[in-house]
Amino acid sequence: MKIAFLHTADVHKATFDTLLTGSGVEVAHVVRADLLARAQAKGVSAVRDETAAILHGLSDADAVVCTCSTLGEIAANMSAPHILRIDRPAFEAAVAFGSRILLVICLKSTQDASEALLAGCGADLQTDTLICADAWPYFVAGDLARFSHTIAADVRKAVSETPYDAVILAQASMKDAASLLADISVPVLSTPKMAVDAALALVRARATR
Repeated sequence: MKIAFLHTADVHKATFDTLLTGSGVEVAHVVRADLLARAQAKGVSAVRDETAAILHGLSDADAVVCTCSTLGEIAANMSAPHILRIDRPAFEAAVAFGSRILLVICLKSTQDASEALLAGCGADLQTDTLICADAWPYFVAGDLARFSHTIAADVRKAVSETPYDAVILAQASMKDAASLLADISVPVLSTPKMAVDAALALVRARATR
């Protein structure tokens, strides 16, 4: 059994290796930071064909996960049931808590794809998008603690002003902010663990066929 990941930052390898420790599943990683850089500069269409080719090339795995939210729509549009976008499981879980959702992102380049996915997860949703633009430079600099604390502070302010039913930390890089928000009354969902659970379910289902 094998799960392959396409990342746009090297730091994500450790996250998913940890989540899959003891699972008995082989893990493969491809890291292509250049795809995100070009998508930010020129739009997702500029990397659509290359990203799809990479994901297709990983199809010797039982499940393939695209961990970049900006590129997620490319994975979703491939219509291959073993190729997953990282954010869908968390987004689908969030709408079960209610219709008022706070979508939290750090990159403008992922906004359209994330908002479109959330809109497709439920009817009559009332959603707001919080862009933590000030946090992203800390991630780029490798200061993950300050990155997470900046996101958490922005979320705390937002939920103190509006009664949300759930908060989604839409990018994989934001996962550590969830633990900093464990004391608030609103459910805070991050994407990596739910994506791994979905991938494992797919792998195990295919293994029993």
